[in-house]
Amino acid sequence: MKKLYAVVIFFVFAIIGTAVWYSPLCAIGSPTEYKLNAPVGRVDGVCYSADNNYRVDFDGEEKELYAALTKINASEVKRVDLDDGLVLVYAYSPRVTADVHFTAEGKRYNVMAASSSGRVSIGAPVLQGCY
Repeated sequence: MKKLYAVVIFFVFAIIGTAVWYSPLCAIGSPTEYKLNAPVGRVDGVCYSADNNYRVDFDGEEKELYAALTKINASEVKRVDLDDGLVLVYAYSPRVTADVHFTAEGKRYNVMAASSSGRVSIGAPVLQGCY
């Protein structure tokens, strides 16, 4: 009977661990769900659907943007610097279960991040809304 309890407990922790691992935006803030470039609600808990768009916003500069990408195991695939000071980063994270998109150069990404005027926004799979 003890072995059965141990197996059940192991599976419960494995399921919870998997949910946390594949919901990395929760590690950097409280995600908001977006549809058609508009926020539709906050995400409660650590699980969210892989087929929607999510975004986390927080105060910071480029340094904090890259620290957050590192925290979710995202690797930069493309960076765009605009004249108005906006930094836009396309990245890929194996932890993000969102749809994969491709840059014009054919590199895959499932995370977009932007930094401008002391604010950082990170979205998966794409960054929706104003940033």
